[in-house]
Amino acid sequence: MKNKFGTKLIICVFTAFIFVMGLLYIFMPKNEFSETEKRYLATAPKLSFSSVKDGSFSKGFENFLADQTPMRTFFVSVNAYFELIKGNNGSNGVYLGKDGTLIEKPFDRDNRLDINIGRIAAFAKETGLRSSVVAVPSKGYVCSDKLPKNAMDYLDGQYSEKIKSALPGNIKYIDLTTEFKNSPDRDRYFYRTDHHWTSEGAFAAYRAISRDLFLPVSSVMHTVPSKDNYKIETVKGFYGTSYAKACYTLTKPDDVELWLDKETLGKAKVTIIDGKDEISSGSMFFRNHLSEGDKYLTFLDGNHPLVKIETGNEGANLLLIKDSFAHCIAPFLARDYANIIMIDLRYYKSNVRQLIEEEDINEMMFLYSIENLATSRDILF
Repeated sequence: MKNKFGTKLIICVFTAFIFVMGLLYIFMPKNEFSETEKRYLATAPKLSFSSVKDGSFSKGFENFLADQTPMRTFFVSVNAYFELIKGNNGSNGVYLGKDGTLIEKPFDRDNRLDINIGRIAAFAKETGLRSSVVAVPSKGYVCSDKLPKNAMDYLDGQYSEKIKSALPGNIKYIDLTTEFKNSPDRDRYFYRTDHHWTSEGAFAAYRAISRDLFLPVSSVMHTVPSKDNYKIETVKGFYGTSYAKACYTLTKPDDVELWLDKETLGKAKVTIIDGKDEISSGSMFFRNHLSEGDKYLTFLDGNHPLVKIETGNEGANLLLIKDSFAHCIAPFLARDYANIIMIDLRYYKSNVRQLIEEEDINEMMFLYSIENLATSRDILF
């Protein structure tokens, strides 16, 4: 009798669960965007004869059910921690490290680093501009003491040496792998929940650039600033892209710091050109994003094809060819240049050579994470 009662109870609970989930699917409002996962969710596909015939309806409906599952974040998080308990550390390509640090797994060793560095070197030689390469090491390499047991090896040190040896002497290489790895402050150089560097990490990189790169030709009166040159504002409650991928929801949020240069505050003018759209701002910090989930967008409003910064200072005109790591360091670089023209080759499809002539560019800097230098298919000129 007891076994029959237990079986009936399980059947009733399961049936009730399916019934309730079905009602929730029907009546709960559908979300267009997931703040946790930082992506747009699938919507219900349109039913038509052609969509059924070619299979796109069934695939779209499957994605819709997966994305619009009631309490989806809860179930994804439970699964992530369940896998962790089983000994599988790494949810959707992200390790859960010590102190709740979320660390992206290393990228594929079979990559395009040689091809991309060769293209950069050839383009710099063609332009004849004073050029530099700044490669940002991964958090897993710099903060290896935070990695869980049996984590894969990070080869940023080897990649950095390969970059250094592949670049000709006329291109300055800023080696941040050694700079960051040996720093006693390295734990503060990256967000806990995001793969990007913090403002403090970007400032450490800027000091390395200042020490190794700047000459009178690029700055009239260059001095390496200290932390005292900045007013720092702190905003709490930032969950980054690593958090969005892994969904380890017990992880504590990060703080976002805005380092406001006391000497250049209020002098900069920013123009963002994205297709036919143009946005102007009197600040490099877009504070409207501080109240949103992805607070990293506060730095120059995120990814755009072309961004022009008139700094209000003296100096050369810099072409900064970059990925999203540059957004956080640009406010530091602004004190050393008259104008900074930033392009993201993932989105900028116009003629770069023509841009150099139009903007009277004097210097060129390539600033990428080592991962993007090794994996990008968009480094084309």
